[in-house]
Amino acid sequence: MNEISTKERILDVAERLFAEKGIKETSLRDITSAVGVNCAAVNYHFGSKEGLIHAVITRRLKPLNQERLRLLESYEAGADNGPISLEQILHAWIAPTIELYLRNPRFMYIAGRIISDPNKELYPFFVPQFEQIFLRFKDSLMRALPNLPERELLLRMLFILGAMIHTWTNYSDLERFSSGPWPQTIGEEVTESLINFCAAGLQAPFPMQIGETP
Repeated sequence: MNEISTKERILDVAERLFAEKGIKETSLRDITSAVGVNCAAVNYHFGSKEGLIHAVITRRLKPLNQERLRLLESYEAGADNGPISLEQILHAWIAPTIELYLRNPRFMYIAGRIISDPNKELYPFFVPQFEQIFLRFKDSLMRALPNLPERELLLRMLFILGAMIHTWTNYSDLERFSSGPWPQTIGEEVTESLINFCAAGLQAPFPMQIGETP
């Protein structure tokens, strides 16, 4: 087995076990036993378990964020320097995450757990992976919604993040509530429904402040 394939196998197995057992609950011995290597191989490629965790996260998030920016920039390039539509902004922000979920639901489950149940050691590494993306999309949304105060926009962006994460991690739960057959995987119609839902939320009337009269 060559060096590259060993490294990739460690990453693949670590990702699977992190999703199945949890990051904290998965030991290096669990990973190396499943791969068929010793702990020295992990230390050689990643330095430590923490380095391996970071590599598992970066391997997925870096291309995800690159694709989001690529889509957003392509929409902006066709808008003649004007604001692009909310649906285009949201498509660039949301659709790549759904595509990654379809290709690799295990990783999106890991990501959802990290965000919803922050680990004090891991969370400070994970969140900055999205900082550039969040600020970039915030800027685009501010241009598209010039009358929406920044504070309200940030709240609504937080709500959108929650909707995305819940879709990755809990989509299959809807089958038990359905009166008929339920698709086993997320399709394009789910992506479009999520985009339309989030667009409506962004455009909802701004709530009155305390003391204001209608």
